[in-house]
Formats: sequence, structure tokens, C-alpha cells
Amino acid sequence: MRVKIAFPGERGSFTELAAIEYFGESERYVCVPEFSDVFDAVSSGVCKYGVVPIENSTAGSIHQNYDSLLESNLHITGEIMLRIGQYLIANKGVKKKNITTVYSHPAAFSQCKTFFKNNPGLTKSQVPNTALAVKKVKDEKLTDAAAIASMQAAIDFDMNVLAENIEDNRWNTTRFIILSRKPEKPAFTPVKTSVVFSMKNIPGALFKCLAVFALRDIDLIKIESRPVHGKGFKYLFYLDFAGDINDEAQKNAVKNLQEITSFFKHLGSYSCGRVAFPKCKKR
Repeated sequence: MRVKIAFPGERGSFTELAAIEYFGESERYVCVPEFSDVFDAVSSGVCKYGVVPIENSTAGSIHQNYDSLLESNLHITGEIMLRIGQYLIANKGVKKKNITTVYSHPAAFSQCKTFFKNNPGLTKSQVPNTALAVKKVKDEKLTDAAAIASMQAAIDFDMNVLAENIEDNRWNTTRFIILSRKPEKPAFTPVKTSVVFSMKNIPGALFKCLAVFALRDIDLIKIESRPVHGKGFKYLFYLDFAGDINDEAQKNAVKNLQEITSFFKHLGSYSCGRVAFPKCKKR
């Protein structure tokens, strides 16, 4: 039986490409409108897994999804990094000189700053998803607009590519996480663990929290702070560290961490993902 996997946007989105790279082409992929709908689809059992972007090498973190990780009861069970190539896509017969408006997701715009600097006459118009931008241009038969999205979106919607690889960084990469209702044992090593915590109001609190890992020679991969909603300038810290939470050193570090924090949540222990290059083709 094929597994149902939720992703945000439309066919041809970068998240769908990441999901296919992770799970393969034979599973059943379900597109939903927003990031939050992915969490809902998995939480409700409509889909077994969900895939969402969590950070980009150029644009930074997707804060909405960090917040949703905190609010949901889902677990991170995997990750994959996808090389992101951005393309300027328009209806057939439309020339680049005809374009006045470009539709895309805000993250795509932030990855293509040089392109807009070199084309100052273009107006940016935000939509929730890159592939959705292509669909909008196609459905509305726009002759003075284009979209920034993947090559796969151009193929899926039978559109023309006016400019290729317009991203600023040729190694522009987005990290995607796999969501599930139940934790899963990592399939292979190396493994990383994601947690979120808030600190007690004591001197040197952050230093003490990070020291529990340094004292055990545990590599800290990433730390991300997010404000606590409704509590002024108080913060939650999302932390990725090397190893499985069930390993002895990591288990002891977390036990020590919980003694000096006011809140702690384990988001998942999972195999470190690979970097994938999307294979775009007619389908």
C-alpha cells in the first residue's frame, strides 16, 4: 500500500521535489494549501508523513514552521537538503521585456536579490508557494507577469522559462524535515537530535545550558531563538545536536539540561540528511 505524504503548495513545488527525493516516486503525494495544513494532515491521520522546509542557506529559517513544531505533537523523523535553482517562468509567447510583475514566495525573492537589482522595473508580488505562482500566471493567462519557481513547475504547467538559475548563490540549498505522529528509530548514522527549551531566570543560564553538551564533547549543530508568544522578551531555544537522545552521553546531557530549564521538548532524533539535486522531467 502506498503511503500518503502531505506537502504545501502545488505540484512542482520545491517541497514536493524534496519529498520525492526522500521517499521515492511511488508514494502518494497530497498537496495542501499552507504549511500549517501539512501539520494538520499528519496530526489528524489523513497522511502518515508531512514534509516542510525549515531553513534555507540564503534566506535563513522558516520561523512559522519552528513555531508549529512547538505547538504540535508531531515528531521529526528525517531530513533532506535540496539544491534550489530558481527560474523565471511565463506563459508561452511572453517575452522577458513584456514582464512588469513577478509572483513568488518571499523566500524565493530573498534568494534572487541580484536579479531584481539588475531589473529594477519589476514589481514583486507575494504568493504562498512558488508553484502556486506559476499556476496563477497560467490560469489567469497573464501576458505581463512571470513567476519564480522550479524547473519542474515550468514542466508541469507547460510554461516557458525566460531565465535560468537566477538565484544569488549557486549552492542555494533548503533543508526540509519529515514529520510523523510517532517517533521512528533512525535508519542509519550519523544521527542528530532536535530539542526546544526555555531557561530559568538565573545568571549565565544560556552558558550553563550549552555547557552540558560541551562537557560531554557533543557537537552543537544549530541554535535558533524564538520569542515566547505573549511573554515579552522571553525566548525559546531550538537546538540541534549530534547523536541520538538515547545514546548515553546525549541522555545524560539532556537530563542535566532539564534540571536547569523551565521547559523542554524533544522534537526528534533522526538520520542526518543528504544533499539532493532535483531531477526534473515530464510526468
